[in-house]
Amino acid sequence: MTRKHFQLIADTIDGLIDDGTLSPHDAVIVASRFETALGNTNDRFDHVRFFNAATKSLPRREKQFEEACA
Repeated sequence: MTRKHFQLIADTIDGLIDDGTLSPHDAVIVASRFETALGNTNDRFDHVRFFNAATKSLPRREKQFEEACA
């Protein structure tokens, strides 16, 4: 797989976070599982970069989630 594929997957996960489909807890699990699986496909895979890209909307969604639960 190439960086383009990894970016597509990260963007898709982030989109699910952004639209509320994934809760913050589920988002971390999904991003972590993809990070592990994709890391096995490419020796140069950057785990931190992928996780950060896949969860870039997480801080905003966590805040909204916490406000909704309060």
